[in-house]
Amino acid sequence: MKIAVISHDAGGSELLSAFIKKHIKDAQWKLYAKKGSPFEKIARRNGLNTQEQLELAGYDALFFTTGWQERVERPFVQKAKQLGIPTFAFLDHWSSYRERFDYPNKAWEKNLPDFTVLSDKKAERIANEYNFPHPLRIENTYLQNQLTHARAEDISPTDNLLFLSEPTDAVAEATYGDKNYWGFTQESALGEILKHFGRFECSGLNIRLHPSEKKHQYHTILKKFPHIKSQIYPADFFPLEKDLLRSRLIIGFDTMALYTAALLGKPVISYLPSKNREFLLPLPDSHQLRNLDNISTQHLKPLEIPLESNGMKFAVIKELIKGFNT
Repeated sequence: MKIAVISHDAGGSELLSAFIKKHIKDAQWKLYAKKGSPFEKIARRNGLNTQEQLELAGYDALFFTTGWQERVERPFVQKAKQLGIPTFAFLDHWSSYRERFDYPNKAWEKNLPDFTVLSDKKAERIANEYNFPHPLRIENTYLQNQLTHARAEDISPTDNLLFLSEPTDAVAEATYGDKNYWGFTQESALGEILKHFGRFECSGLNIRLHPSEKKHQYHTILKKFPHIKSQIYPADFFPLEKDLLRSRLIIGFDTMALYTAALLGKPVISYLPSKNREFLLPLPDSHQLRNLDNISTQHLKPLEIPLESNGMKFAVIKELIKGFNT
């Protein structure tokens, strides 16, 4: 069986690359990646080869991921549908499900896949609520590997608060044409975190930037709080798992890394300072806050969340591919 693969953004690329690596002998894989893209780097790290061109004719299926940075998958998905090749969208998160496929623009449904691949019950429930095509649940091999490797690390703990930054303004502007669509940006949220810093019982602040963010964007805010010791660094400066494990407390919006931190038993706060954006991470309601005035000793305690480990076997997916046009 020959399967073509297209991806770009880091989150989906991690999920899909780990899945392909696990099933590398179960099919012939051909991976397309833009030069210098997150997918190219992640695939290479997993020992997978990529190419910069991809012809779909002759393939049995197309596996792809979605993202807001680039829409490289769109023409491939449309071409696959024209050729009668089944398409499988691998969704790595719980947010903006319809927006991934160009909602609220007209005819956004034409970008939907033939099969929607997810990795937990909450994601499956969201997909069903939106009537996405044929939800399939698989094991999250990437998270399984990530947790195994992290627990084997020898970590020197710090007393710092870790802020997992995300380009909230850029995503809102790209999707809705308004960088303040959700009622806050990463800069305004950090301002609130700094105002309430004493409540976290931490000695310093680490800001882990999203790969698309620039270090200078927080300098103006940090200058207003010179008494708070802070450090800003890019995502590739420090391995994520080590960064999570060494931190006393982790705060962010709804990045996947928050969920990873909770799976590792770390104290976690999902902070969305506006009702314009819904909490989507599978975290306890008590650790999803709109207002930092509500922080208590409960939020400084470790969480214990198990990773779901059941999912569809690859052999079943292969049968779905074989029977697609019969």
